[in-house]
Amino acid sequence: MRPTNPTLSRLILCLFFCVGASPSEAGIRTIAARGSTYVPLNNIAPYYNMQLTQAGSKRMRLKNRWHILEFETNSRRCWLNGTLLWLNNPMRKTGWQWAIEDADFEKLVDPALRPYAFLKNLSAQIVVLDPGHGGKDIGAKSPRKVYEKLLVMDVAKRVRNLLKARGLTVRLTRDGDQTLSLSERTKRAARWNADLFISLHADSATKTAEGAGTFILSLPNGYSTHGYGKGKPPATKHPGNRFDSANAVLGFRIQQNLIKATRQKDRGVKRARFQVLREAPCPAALVEMAFITNPKEEALVIQASHRAKIARGIADGIAAYLNDVKRSKK
Repeated sequence: MRPTNPTLSRLILCLFFCVGASPSEAGIRTIAARGSTYVPLNNIAPYYNMQLTQAGSKRMRLKNRWHILEFETNSRRCWLNGTLLWLNNPMRKTGWQWAIEDADFEKLVDPALRPYAFLKNLSAQIVVLDPGHGGKDIGAKSPRKVYEKLLVMDVAKRVRNLLKARGLTVRLTRDGDQTLSLSERTKRAARWNADLFISLHADSATKTAEGAGTFILSLPNGYSTHGYGKGKPPATKHPGNRFDSANAVLGFRIQQNLIKATRQKDRGVKRARFQVLREAPCPAALVEMAFITNPKEEALVIQASHRAKIARGIADGIAAYLNDVKRSKK
């Protein structure tokens, strides 16, 4: 019998058992450059038993029998099985190889690819849905007077019914058209011992802006997606940052299923420091389900059939996350 190499044995054990570890702890070599730590794609690929190839002039692809992970060069955009994920910082070339920052690997890419490794200490029974705005706060308003506060309440009730049919306990932060502060929304989730907190919203911008996106909390020392490059990012660690890895899994699952159900433009999983995400007592996400200032999307959300698709996508995403939690116990 061939003698065992102790160093190799330790590396193999580390690859299989150092779940949730930093890249170096998990046996992935990192590179120091530009004052940051990077994880080269050449080292990520074998970790997941993936093949690394160039996909077109501006994309690098990692692929195995289960997943396709693509990165856009010099960009913050990447795609896991077709769903857009926004990195904190662009993938850059360090020396002769492309690499992403270690925070993007640890807190986004790895949780999305191996959710079961990051959810072992979490529960999967009580879901709190937060219909945004309400009462005097109407939120966004479309040209045909679709009010965000009413739209998200309709979708929230549909999601609640779908999840209850799966045997889950579901609470709404507001049951009617009442004004509710942001802090009270997360306080209610805490009182109800929520395992998940999902805030539901609709967006407004120019007539051409369209699509659906899912927000998770920004990382300490990390930019919000829409604030990239604007000054130095805050270093503050908020209560919601306790669940950074689980937030990434949740955001990915919701966005993946929402786009699958509605076929809307995929605006991706993004990061922001919204108060309800900062103060969330459990894994949390905020869904922007459509741009009601876009004539096409306004016409869609007016239809009950499309609101049902939105609700099904969100409910399926929540159910997929909860299945990941259950799988992590096995």
